[in-house]
Amino acid sequence: RLLSDVGFIQARLQLGAARGLHRTGRVLVRLEGGITRTDDLLALPVSLRFFAGGDQSVRGFGYQSIGPVGEEGTVIGGRHLIAGSVELEQMVYGPFGVAVFTDAGNAFRSRGGISLNDLEQGAGFGVRWRSPIGLVRADVAWPVSRPDRGPRLHFVVGGVL
Repeated sequence: RLLSDVGFIQARLQLGAARGLHRTGRVLVRLEGGITRTDDLLALPVSLRFFAGGDQSVRGFGYQSIGPVGEEGTVIGGRHLIAGSVELEQMVYGPFGVAVFTDAGNAFRSRGGISLNDLEQGAGFGVRWRSPIGLVRADVAWPVSRPDRGPRLHFVVGGVL
């Protein structure tokens, strides 16, 4: 607790792999997990809490829109995080390609009793451009676990597998 009102220990692990399927295709897999030990989660700054959702997390959901909800009905973040993605990418014409994917994940207050039913899931398709500045991705994703919501557009430039 050096110069702080709250003590905590946090660990985060991110794993990613890309495997060629043939000359112009590949499969991408991403896994992410996190854990925080603290006596008072709400005393931690929001930037140190775990959230899921968004362009590089669970597509089909807004940025940091998945996780424990506070009394006011807003997402407050959690102590634990689990998220993952599987994507199939196929280059179709020079530096241009297409992809299909599914993502799942959530942030939790406690790790006890976490089940697959607690994970939010998104799925969709997108286009890829291997540009001179890096990979450009434009994806349309549906929140599969929330069928009452419509699709979202996700756009990322740069270093994603």
